[in-house]
Order: sequence, then structure tokens, then C-alpha cells
Amino acid sequence: MRPLHHSDVCEVARVLLPMLPEERAQAVERFIAFADAADRHRQTTGRLHRLWGDGTLGAAVARQPRALARSFEDFDYAQCWALVLEAVIRFRTGRELMP
Repeated sequence: MRPLHHSDVCEVARVLLPMLPEERAQAVERFIAFADAADRHRQTTGRLHRLWGDGTLGAAVARQPRALARSFEDFDYAQCWALVLEAVIRFRTGRELMP
């Protein structure tokens, strides 16, 4: 997966928001896997993946329906951001965050 940017987190959080809370963790793991596969495809072929784009997390969710961005005063939206960041940290480091 390519380096993570603010816009990637925002896009994935917006995709997670309409989902049931119990579906979100599995979905973000799947989106990270898509981005990683797309990045490996790009590195191998020099071309974008036809479904998941250029290997960024934002491109991996580009075709997904999403809610509008909200302020962090919306606790549900803030939790979606946290979920994305925690999942990326686990992916990059292989470690769980401390509770």
C-alpha cells in the first residue's frame, strides 16, 4: 500500500460511516488489502489496477458509496477515522495499539 494521506483516511471514513458499526473493522481491513494488492500490481506491471487504482487507500474505495464528511463532533464519524488509523498502524507495524 502506498503512503497514507489525510484524504485517504477521510475517504475511507466516509465509506465506513453508513455501514453498521459491527461491519466496519472487517471492511477497513478489506480496503487495506485491496490497496496493497493494487500497489503490488502497479509495481509489477507499471499500470493501475482496474478496480482498486494506484495503491492508495483512497483509490481502493473510490467506487464505494459514502456519506458526506462531518465534523469530529460527530462521535460516529470520529470513530471511523480512528478505526482507519488503527488498522493502518496494525498493517504497517504488525502490532496492536495499547488500549
